[in-house]
Amino acid sequence: MTRLRRSLTLVARMLVCMAVVAGGAGCRTVVDPMAISDAQTAARVKTALVNDPDLGPRTIEVRVALGVAQLSGQVASQAEVDRAVMIARGVPGVVNVQAALQIGAQSPRSEEPSDQFDASGVELSEPQDNPGLLAVGASVGWSAPRAAELGHRVSVGPLFKLGSGQGLGLAVGLGWVQAKLRSLGDHPDALTHVQIKPIMLGAGYTVGTERTSLSASLVGGYAWNSLTVTETGAAEGLPVEVDNSLVWRPSVSLWHNLSRRTALNVFVGHVITRLRLTVLENGQLEKRSTRGDTTIVSAGVAYRLF
Repeated sequence: MTRLRRSLTLVARMLVCMAVVAGGAGCRTVVDPMAISDAQTAARVKTALVNDPDLGPRTIEVRVALGVAQLSGQVASQAEVDRAVMIARGVPGVVNVQAALQIGAQSPRSEEPSDQFDASGVELSEPQDNPGLLAVGASVGWSAPRAAELGHRVSVGPLFKLGSGQGLGLAVGLGWVQAKLRSLGDHPDALTHVQIKPIMLGAGYTVGTERTSLSASLVGGYAWNSLTVTETGAAEGLPVEVDNSLVWRPSVSLWHNLSRRTALNVFVGHVITRLRLTVLENGQLEKRSTRGDTTIVSAGVAYRLF
């Protein structure tokens, strides 16, 4: 209201100055008080329309002549036309209202994003600016450890996605690894299975489109490791226990939205950890260390929970 009063005062001063200049030039000009009153009334009507929660987003032009308010522009419905007329009539100084409003403007609610379908009939995912995206699923992976005593293994593990935005963000990693661990002694056929189950946090950077995104991340954390001995039993040089360990993992992950709720993931990562093993050697248990570094390639599907 303060800004409006200043504007009205400035307009009045300009009109007075124009009259003074014209008079000084030898012209006899008379300032019309009614014109000033109409300008003030038009400003009040415009302010009332802009402040209305339903009509505020509309572009409605207001002119006042001899107290008659003329409204022009676009609205969404006849109800909005009636409301604009009612508001204008309630403004002091308005003696009548003439509405030339066109119906056809979209409702603000219809401008909000909504679920759509592409040309192939596949439902598109929700906008990518939703930071609360949480999706879980499962993936099938192939692990290739660097250490000779660790064998390749195909395994199934959890799949987890937090967030869907672009740029730099939080990265969460599970990256469970399973491998066949051969005897470190004279019984190469003796096997045990090692499971490395880390929980990792870090940072990632994501680029892409609404349907497909590519993320590079670096995460680190703590792994809960375990061994499962085969039917061969406790042979010489065969690990019987493994300690937990610290884990790092750089990775690249490709996500493609299959629908509004499901997404396909292809993942390539490299787990870096050092395994501390308890080995049966000469009838005694001894501690040994081996590199548990493992390259993982996996593919899976995740379902969005919320």
